[in-house]
Amino acid sequence: MSSYEKLIKLIFGKRGSGKTVLAQSLIKDQARWLVYDTLGEYETGVIVEDLPTLKSFWKEVYWQKFKIIYQPLDPEGEFDTICELVWECQNMTFLVEEVDRYSRPLAMSLPMKEVVQRGRHRSIELIGVTQRPHIVDRLITSQAKEMFIFSTTEPRDIQYFKDTIGGNVEDKIVELKEYEFVHQQDKSNELTIEKVKIDS
Repeated sequence: MSSYEKLIKLIFGKRGSGKTVLAQSLIKDQARWLVYDTLGEYETGVIVEDLPTLKSFWKEVYWQKFKIIYQPLDPEGEFDTICELVWECQNMTFLVEEVDRYSRPLAMSLPMKEVVQRGRHRSIELIGVTQRPHIVDRLITSQAKEMFIFSTTEPRDIQYFKDTIGGNVEDKIVELKEYEFVHQQDKSNELTIEKVKIDS
């Protein structure tokens, strides 16, 4: 088992703000991860595009180190199966692009709830990435240990952060430049503005 603490982390922000770059940096040094890549933005890893191939490949490597990028043909239809595979595999990082598609209030599936609520007991880290934080179920946001908030101009999202985080976060969000983000850890009101480090 890895000594790295498995947490729920959420990355928010508008398209092109730097979310994916940060997500890639968060998993870079992890030994076992799967990215649910609905946007086709990840390249460093084994790219798989269909469930039979993924299941066959994972059966061979699930107990080893692996870096898998799954680009689903049917994102909604295949997501629960992926959650079940992650749950069985344990001790890994599960990065989900467009996490709002699978975590809307009153619409989250049981396999996703298992990962969110009990994943830490199986050393599963969940990293969710989305442009639309205001429609992500509180089950996820309430358990997130870290939030990374990139630039956004959507009034509903800014109001959401104001209501849930406080600390004049809306003023900080407005100041953000490209690849800058507001970082909140462990529900603290200490909000720092940081910048994604881009590897040369």
